[in-house]
Amino acid sequence: MDDLQKGFIALVKKELNHLSLEPCDLIIFHCIRHQESLCAQSLWLNNAMSTVVSCINFVKRRGYNSRHFKELLNDLDSEHHDLIYHCEVRWLSCGNMLMRFYELQDEVKQFMEMKGNPVRELNDSKWLCDLVFIVDTTKYLSELNVKLQGPTQLLSSLLSNVKSFEAKLRLWKVQLERSNKVHFPTLEGQKSSMTLECAGECVKLIEAFYERFKDMKNKQIKMNILNDVIQYRTN
Repeated sequence: MDDLQKGFIALVKKELNHLSLEPCDLIIFHCIRHQESLCAQSLWLNNAMSTVVSCINFVKRRGYNSRHFKELLNDLDSEHHDLIYHCEVRWLSCGNMLMRFYELQDEVKQFMEMKGNPVRELNDSKWLCDLVFIVDTTKYLSELNVKLQGPTQLLSSLLSNVKSFEAKLRLWKVQLERSNKVHFPTLEGQKSSMTLECAGECVKLIEAFYERFKDMKNKQIKMNILNDVIQYRTN
C-alpha cells in the first residue's frame, strides 16, 4: 500500500471514488480536542508551569523526598496528603495538579527551604498571580475538553461548545479589565494591574481559538445541513 492509500482519510477518498463522488468535496478537520490543546499552549505561562513541574519532580521523583514531604503534610495537619503528577496528554491531571500545588504552595515553600533548595518564585507576587490565573483558566479548559469527548457527538455540536467558550473568554476579558474577578476566584486579592495582565492572556486565548477554528467555522453551514440530514434519518 503506497502513502496515498494509508490512513483513514485515504480510505474514505477511495470509497468516494468507487461511489463516483468527488473526493475534493470531503471536509477534513484535525482532531478538535487536539486543536483545543494547542490553543491552551498559547496561555500556559512557561515560567509558572516550569516552576510547578520542577517542584513536583523534586518532591516525587526521589523516594526519600516524597516520604519526607508526606510526613511534613501530616505534621502540619494538611488537608491533602501529597502533590499530583502531571500527565501532558490528560487535561484533568493538569488542572488537578495545578490546583493541588496552589493549595499546598506554603507547604511546598517550607519543604523546599528545608531541603536547601528554596524557590524564589514562591515569594514573587507576579509569579503567584500567573499561577492562580492558570489554575482557574485550566479548570475551564478542562471542562471544555470533557464536553468535546463522547462517541455520538456531531461536529456541529462540538463546534457549538467551542464557540460558547470563546464567548465566555470575551466576557472574562472585559470583566478582568474592570477588575471584576467573579469568574476567577483565586485571583481575589490581586492588584488591578495584575488582572489587566490576565485580561491580556485572555486575548491570547481568543486569538488562538480564532486561528485554530476559523476554517471549521467557515464550513459550519455545510455541517448544519449534514446535521439536519442525520437528524431527519434518525427520527
